[in-house]
Amino acid sequence: MTHPQTPFEPQSSTFNAAVPATRGVPNSSTVARGAANCVTNLLAKLQIASDAVSESPAERPEKDAENRLAVVRLGIATSLFYALRTKHPATAAHGLRVALFCSSWAEQMGLDHDVRDRIEVGALLHDVGKIGIPDRILRKPGKLTVDEQLVMDTCPDLGCDILQGCTTDPDLLDIIRYCNLWYDSRRDGETPQGEALPLGARMLAIADAFDAMTTEHVYRPAMSRDRAIAELVRGSGTQFDPDLVLDFSRLLESRPEILQGSMVHRWLQQLRPEDSQAFWTGTANPAVGKSHRTKEVVRRETLFNQRLLSTLKDGVAFTDGEGNVSQWNVAMERLTDLPAEAIIGKQWSAAALRMRDTDRDRDDETICPLQECFRTGESVRRAMIIEAVGTDPVSVHVEVAPVHGERPGSHGTVIVVHDLSDREHLERRLDTLHKQTRLDGLTRVANRAHFDTTLEEMVAATAAGGPTFALVICDLDHFKRINDTFGHPAGDEALKVFANVLRSQSREGDLVARYGGEEFLLLANACDNATGAKRAEVVRQTLESTPIEALGGECITASFGVTEYQSGDSAETVLARADRALLKAKDNGRNRVVQLGLGKMSEVAEPAHRVGWFDWLIGGDEAVATKVDILTPVPVDLVIEKLRGFIADHHAEIVNVAENQLSLKVVSGSSPGGRRRIDHKISFHAVLTLSDAQKDELLTENATPGCSTKVHLELKPIRNRDRRRRELNDAVQQLVASFRCYLMGEIINRGE
Repeated sequence: MTHPQTPFEPQSSTFNAAVPATRGVPNSSTVARGAANCVTNLLAKLQIASDAVSESPAERPEKDAENRLAVVRLGIATSLFYALRTKHPATAAHGLRVALFCSSWAEQMGLDHDVRDRIEVGALLHDVGKIGIPDRILRKPGKLTVDEQLVMDTCPDLGCDILQGCTTDPDLLDIIRYCNLWYDSRRDGETPQGEALPLGARMLAIADAFDAMTTEHVYRPAMSRDRAIAELVRGSGTQFDPDLVLDFSRLLESRPEILQGSMVHRWLQQLRPEDSQAFWTGTANPAVGKSHRTKEVVRRETLFNQRLLSTLKDGVAFTDGEGNVSQWNVAMERLTDLPAEAIIGKQWSAAALRMRDTDRDRDDETICPLQECFRTGESVRRAMIIEAVGTDPVSVHVEVAPVHGERPGSHGTVIVVHDLSDREHLERRLDTLHKQTRLDGLTRVANRAHFDTTLEEMVAATAAGGPTFALVICDLDHFKRINDTFGHPAGDEALKVFANVLRSQSREGDLVARYGGEEFLLLANACDNATGAKRAEVVRQTLESTPIEALGGECITASFGVTEYQSGDSAETVLARADRALLKAKDNGRNRVVQLGLGKMSEVAEPAHRVGWFDWLIGGDEAVATKVDILTPVPVDLVIEKLRGFIADHHAEIVNVAENQLSLKVVSGSSPGGRRRIDHKISFHAVLTLSDAQKDELLTENATPGCSTKVHLELKPIRNRDRRRRELNDAVQQLVASFRCYLMGEIINRGE
């Protein structure tokens, strides 16, 4: 915090106080004629009437209380507070809040009444010097330049000069004079520092900064309470008194509810107006007492107009003749992402509001439509884009129309912003929401549900003749050790790094997903087994050479299992085979890539034996049995290993094992149909008989007998009702194709 304009910028605090009727703000008849003259059809149709910028019934009690507070505490100096509020309402409201903070804090500290009264008054008027600051600086919506900040730094001295005309209390003047001085000041001269600073000045500096940080600004949103306290603590010992920072933090932590109620009660009921005269010269009694101000009659159309402005879909704003915003409706808050309290009292600026012309790039200078309206005296219409912070750009149509009043100086503008991208914005929001439901909250890659859906879609597309795909499943090695050694936040960071590495190696059409815990998946579209294994190896090498800061610069490793879609596969079998490959990689020492699966094979033209209703009626069990001979070019022991893989991936149940025969219960997924997922599955009894292939059964003349194995496969549905299902033939073909791929064989005979 070396720059004078820190996050604790009291001069920029903008509280949405009730805006009084001041010079330059359109009055009732002014706005009525302006609305009629302006070509804004919406305003004309809805008959926005004259009192749109007058006080609403909801605002009036708040302003009455503010007036009474000022009178009770300031006595004859009340006019100074009124002058400041007329000059800049946001600054006056900021001073009121800071005074309430200081009042509660002083009460908590148990300070003497006279000390507490002096601190309260100093807090209320600590910014009175801004009366002498030019409006171009005071109402600037963005951050101040160095020269402008130097001008703002003269506020305490200007304030003391103003107050010296009505008070001779040196302690009060010192509070205001030194409230912006740093606790560990390095300024030249004989200015006090540290404990030599007045207690009230040190308290005021902290309360002032806290309110500035927790108030909305055009150039940044309000901080949370905890964030603001953290910033105060960060500045303790340099900008702020460290002991007072801790005391103020304890106050907010232990009794946050006293920030309003108890202080207002003290100011309005426990204090007498005459008690405030001790600070001011002169003996005149302002006779404030009860307020005798005549209540204004709120016309029915005034209430209607206020409610209308708050419910309009289009953004509506009013400015005075100098471009200072006096009205800012709810729709304008939505379009610009700026609340009313952050902009009312500030000058309208297209740049500060992040508005640019549609036909201009971000770097091109945008001519402010308000300034153009002031220059030409005519309505200005323009298509623009609002680039609000944290949201997508919004296309809008901006219309600025002049408003001319009867009295000199009673002129201004009305600004209407129409959202042109409602439908586009809604579509983007829905798309964003859709994406959010598909993403993992920690790593921002696809979640398990989205992966499951995508895998099923890719399996169906490939089975229908589309391009093949590879599935890579990966698991961080010794992840529990990472959590135990470095903590779970470091483990989360490792997961994010892993996800980013996978994402960086993905291509168009691929999907990176987190399956659960430390397991991730890569669905590689239009990719075969070998290519998938190469890509997994690239990921493995990248990961083991990427240091992670959260792990003290250490790298992590992962194990990878790779497979490709193969004929007869379902989504479950593809995932199970990839997971089996991953287990092999981990069993073989981790930090390696293992691939399994044959891949997609050419389909057999000859269909399986088709069963009709007549065959079922007369043929018995033989009519529904499918018999196939598969010749595989590997010996029996390897066939057994391949069958173990089939059993594991299909979750098949071993019924019986004989000398050369294996009986299984296996489920096959058929074509989609039925209302329940179980309706898509058919359970089969599969009997496989293994034997050495005979010479005449070998596929090539040079094949060696004894190195090839013939597998006689017999399939029949277990449930009688499945024998009549239309999906039976598809389920049989799927199982036969799957057996063929796992056995790496060819069908040499299809029996009936």
